[in-house]
Amino acid sequence: MSGHAPRTLGRVAFLHVRTKTLTAALATALALAAAGCSGGSKPRATTSTTSSPTTSATTTTTTTTPPRPAPKLVGKGLPADLLATVRPLYLGGAVRAAAPVGAALAKRRPFTQNVAVAGSVGSWKGTPIAVLTHGSDVTLLQKVHYTWSVVGGWWPSLGVGRRVPATTMRVLSIGSDARPNQRPDAARGDALHIIGVDAKGVGGMVGIPRDSWVPLSVGGTSKINAALIYGGPKAMVKTVQSNTGVPIDGYVLTGFKGFKAMINAMGGLRYVSSVALKGVDGHTLLKVGTNLLDGPTALGFARERHHLANGDFGRSANQGLIIRAGMMVAKQAGPAALPKYLTAIGANVTTDLTAAEVLNLSAAIYVTDLKSLHNEVAQGSVGMRSGQSVVLLGGSAQSLFRDIRDGRLG
Repeated sequence: MSGHAPRTLGRVAFLHVRTKTLTAALATALALAAAGCSGGSKPRATTSTTSSPTTSATTTTTTTTPPRPAPKLVGKGLPADLLATVRPLYLGGAVRAAAPVGAALAKRRPFTQNVAVAGSVGSWKGTPIAVLTHGSDVTLLQKVHYTWSVVGGWWPSLGVGRRVPATTMRVLSIGSDARPNQRPDAARGDALHIIGVDAKGVGGMVGIPRDSWVPLSVGGTSKINAALIYGGPKAMVKTVQSNTGVPIDGYVLTGFKGFKAMINAMGGLRYVSSVALKGVDGHTLLKVGTNLLDGPTALGFARERHHLANGDFGRSANQGLIIRAGMMVAKQAGPAALPKYLTAIGANVTTDLTAAEVLNLSAAIYVTDLKSLHNEVAQGSVGMRSGQSVVLLGGSAQSLFRDIRDGRLG
């Protein structure tokens, strides 16, 4: 019996060590299971566990991945409240926008990284306006009651590539012959042009000869330019509408002083001429080739008819070319410069166009091939009425008016 005692004691020691080892392993398994069950509600972590065959102690190390910072929208030199309005447009969230614009933006695809915008601010008849760009995107904004809102634009980077709103409008441009000491709305409307805009952009211009003999909206029959004297711009608009059948959605009126101020504020007009032209005083208005027209020279060009073979019809056509040259200046400067030009124009015109309307009308030039823009003049025969030379608009003029009703010629 005594010879078996050491072997029995050895077995007991072996069982004791094995039991401790199993106990440590079981503790380790329970620790790992507990860590796995609680990990679903915590940040992702890396866990390491150490144990010994002779101990149940466990050491756990956790490393948390920091959250990604939220994307930002930045615009150097732009007001903070303006950027705050545009931020959800690009980064997601509710956008403060006019109804048709908001509906289009509801389908946009916001960014998940930082966005940088550029642009400028200005004003239209006292209403703050802004145009921001990001790549090919253009955002038009106005500020009413201390609050900015998006009133138009296009955003190909967000999947909204078409111009919104693409509203058809026909605007009457009225050039009054008011001298510097006269009110533009109480003189003759000598330069009359219907400018059409449709979904594709600026759709055409139609000039109306100032001597057109027509019934006036205020009563009686006279030259069309007299409607401005007798009833102001509203009477002029009604007279044009009733004699052309073209619905007029707004007007812009300026006189000699305002016209020159606008041209100078734009830095002059670049105009390429195929012929030379002199004014009535012998002063050179145009040379063959490229001309940079300042305010007085542009006004002289717009008024000259005595050295034109087709007289008043040619003058009206040239006035349309001047309008197109102004559009070209703004287009070449890019959308971000638009507030600068609208600020200068707004200070020198009388109009019933709102800031939102003029922003969208002006922005249409950036989606238009201005070199192909149709510029036509209503034609008629020359006759005598009440002892004065007048233009009697005929069938071709009425055909032209029907064409521009939808905002586009051709």
